[in-house]
Amino acid sequence: MSMQKLPMLFTLSIAALAMTGCTDRIGMAEQAMTDIRNQPAQPIEPPPKAELVEDFVYSASSQRSPFLPPSLVNVEGPTTSIDGVRPDITRVKEPLEQYELSQLVFRGVVVSPEGQRYALVQRPDGSVASVKVGDYLGLNDGRIVEITPTQINLIEIVPDSRAGFIEKPQSLVSPIS
Repeated sequence: MSMQKLPMLFTLSIAALAMTGCTDRIGMAEQAMTDIRNQPAQPIEPPPKAELVEDFVYSASSQRSPFLPPSLVNVEGPTTSIDGVRPDITRVKEPLEQYELSQLVFRGVVVSPEGQRYALVQRPDGSVASVKVGDYLGLNDGRIVEITPTQINLIEIVPDSRAGFIEKPQSLVSPIS
């Protein structure tokens, strides 16, 4: 026998041994599955009885919402009074109240020499207007309560499902924030 055939024979003998081990393990697995199939069925436990749970009454509606930034909490005041919150129909509408908030784009902040912060808001026609805290934006009587370098926070007065109005926080965010 030549030396070149020796490694090939060695490889073939190892492969044969490995195949023998595989068939043995496959046979053992098949035997175990046959044993399991031949065992009698186990009884199934009945499902647990349903427990009655008392109704939960949510009593934290008068507290601060965890979803509002702290800067809006003091300004917002009560939010769910049918008789308390109403839009002021005698107030003269400001120029940016004829647009939806989605049509307006917050472009930046300018600070006057006196320290007054003004936000620059772009209208749909491309012109830019400046607004300050206390001014109004949007169709829902949105009063500006805070101007930050990245957004304008405002409180809108929107109709609720009970034929009244509620105050709802809203933000106009810079597209480059």
